[in-house]
Amino acid sequence: MKHSMKHSALLTALLTTAVLTAAPASAQNMLAGTWEISTENGPGGTLTLMVDGMTLTGTLTITGGGRRGGGGGGGGRGPQTMQISDGTIEGSAFTFTVTPNFGGNDFSLMYSGTYEGDTIEGTLEGPRGGGRPFRGTRTE
Repeated sequence: MKHSMKHSALLTALLTTAVLTAAPASAQNMLAGTWEISTENGPGGTLTLMVDGMTLTGTLTITGGGRRGGGGGGGGRGPQTMQISDGTIEGSAFTFTVTPNFGGNDFSLMYSGTYEGDTIEGTLEGPRGGGRPFRGTRTE
């Protein structure tokens, strides 16, 4: 009977350790999905995120054009989809960079923020510095 109790205690300890070890990863996976985001005084977009451990990947599709008018020529001002780079996640905090192209010029935009449930919020940093708040709501 002693052997059975030791075996049971060991099994319980191993299962508890496995559950506690898996909890952070599944909490991080809550960020995975599709989000509709908006920024103050700027275009909105659709953010599709995938999580692999502490790495964040996906795409951001900006649905509006820039703030300036004009700029005729071929490209138009339709939606632009960009791959996420340098994406990381730690706990409920995340960061990633996208590189849009406007008027033939590439520049980096860095998003950093937090998520809770079906809401994300944070700051968008552009090439000119400063920060613009953004918010997002999960759609899928």
